[in-house]
Amino acid sequence: MPYRILRPVKTPPDDVAGRLLRAATDRNGAGAIPWAASPLANATRVVDVCCGSGPLAGEFAGRWVGVDPAPRPGGPPVVAGHANALPLGDNAVDGAVLLLALPRLRDLDGVFAELRRVLRPSGTLVVVVPSASPRSLAELRTAAVHRTGWTNRSALDQAGWLLAAADFAVLGDDRCAFTLPLPDAAAAHALVTDLPRAGWWPPDLPTDVRERVAAHLAGRAGPGRVLPVPLRRLVARR
Repeated sequence: MPYRILRPVKTPPDDVAGRLLRAATDRNGAGAIPWAASPLANATRVVDVCCGSGPLAGEFAGRWVGVDPAPRPGGPPVVAGHANALPLGDNAVDGAVLLLALPRLRDLDGVFAELRRVLRPSGTLVVVVPSASPRSLAELRTAAVHRTGWTNRSALDQAGWLLAAADFAVLGDDRCAFTLPLPDAAAAHALVTDLPRAGWWPPDLPTDVRERVAAHLAGRAGPGRVLPVPLRRLVARR
């Protein structure tokens, strides 16, 4: 009997950011993805910069253009490109979004220059970053993770100032207290691994901080428990 050659199955890369964004909810059960997309509801064409696997694509059906340095197979079509060299023409879009990306980027002057170039006059830019300023005791317990490990730490606390300095008019600066389920110790350790990969926590979070936070979260995990992961949403106009 002849042997049948089995071809290896290519498993798509884990969509960490999309998975966590879909799991995050506020106190009313509303999700993070619609909240991030809502200021661009009336845009006719939206560029999603550093889009990863494109978790926002479904919010802008027929109007979405994803740009990422490393497009992934299996998701919506994404154009290869960098935030400081967008593969779009001048005045190409009337909406742009940076979702959990700005604190990880270098050359912010170049990034903002490209956003001004591709946005039409009066176009809208939405920037969503982790909220590093704790508003509750639960948030205070994990606030230390934001102190180090970011490429541009100023893109958290000083995001509004950065936009204004880049000649954008800041129209809104909102914060939403999203949470993720924390049912057991295994989930706690998984989140400490996944949140830096998703851009929710610093990608270069020191090992000792990871271990300390993982032990703390594992100790307080249990049915019905949640981990605060608040987000800040800035809306600006070109």
